[in-house]
Amino acid sequence: MADETLDDRLSELPDSLLLQILSLLPTEEAVTTCILSKRWQCLWTSLDTFSFSPRRFWRRNNGFPSFVDYVLSHSNASKITKFEIDCSRMYMYKSQINQWLTFAVKKNVQHVALYSHPPYILPLTFFTCSSLITLHLVKSSLVSDIVIAWKSLKTIKLEEMEVGDAEIKNLLSGCPALETIVFNRVGGFRRLEINSLKVKSLKLEGYWVNYAGKRDRSFEICVPYLQHLELSHDFHDFKCSLVDVSSVVNAKITFDITCIKDLDNDYDQYSDSDEEDEDNCSDYHQGFKTLIQDYLQKLSRATELTFGTLFT
Repeated sequence: MADETLDDRLSELPDSLLLQILSLLPTEEAVTTCILSKRWQCLWTSLDTFSFSPRRFWRRNNGFPSFVDYVLSHSNASKITKFEIDCSRMYMYKSQINQWLTFAVKKNVQHVALYSHPPYILPLTFFTCSSLITLHLVKSSLVSDIVIAWKSLKTIKLEEMEVGDAEIKNLLSGCPALETIVFNRVGGFRRLEINSLKVKSLKLEGYWVNYAGKRDRSFEICVPYLQHLELSHDFHDFKCSLVDVSSVVNAKITFDITCIKDLDNDYDQYSDSDEEDEDNCSDYHQGFKTLIQDYLQKLSRATELTFGTLFT
C-alpha cells in the first residue's frame, strides 16, 4: 500500500516538475522511465536536456549511435537547453555526430559539452549557432578560416587541445559577448591577446605540450582589460610572460614547472645538445626567478593575490 501511495504522489506531479527530475538523469535512464506506466510512457520525449555517453553501451555493439538517433528522432522539445555528448572513439560516425549537433542548433541549443577523441572538427552549421551561451570542447579542433558567429556565447572551456594564435584570434572575433575563458591543457599558442572589454576571467589550467619541433618554449599573455587571472596546474618547461595585466584585481598563480634535467626522456630527441646539458639547470631556474619578479611588478595593482609553492 505504501508503494502504491508513493507511486500516486509521484504521478500527480505536473509534467514540468517531472521533466525537471528527468533532466538530472543520464538520457538513457530518463528514457527507461517509459516502462513505469502510461503516465510516463511519452514524458521523456519532451526533455530539453540531453546527456549521452557510450560508456553505458560498452556491452552492446554499436548500440550508442542508434540510441542517440532514436532519442532525437522522437524528441518534440521546442528548444534544447543542454546537449552533452561523449563521442570518444567514434570517428567512424562523424556524419551522424554532425547530424546530432545540427539538430541541436536547429533547436536553439544554449549549453553544449562535446567530448571527442581523436580530434573532431565541428560542422559548419554549429559555428553559426547564435543561441549558444556556454561551450565545453574536449579534444576537438578549431579552424582559423571558418567564420565563427557565437553571438550569445558567454563562457567557453577548451580542454586537451592544440590551438594556434590564428585560431584564438578567430574565436575571439566571433564571440562579442564572451566573459569567461578556460583553457585546460591547451597549448600551441604563443601569444594570447584579448582586447575585449567583455572578457573578465581567464583560467589557464596547465599547458598542452607537443615537444616535437618546438624550440621556443614560451608564450605571452596580453589582457589589458581582464579582471581575474588564474595560472594553475603543470606548465612543464614553458615560460609564461605577462605582457599587460594592468586591470587584473584577482590573480591566482599556482602553476608547476619541470626542471630541464627532469624532463621526460621523449623530449631528448627533439632538444639541442646545449639544452640537454645539466649545467644549464641553474640558469634555467634563475630565468624563472626573474619571471616571478616580473609577475609581482605586473600584478602590483591587484587587490587579491594567491601564489603557489613555485614562488617560494
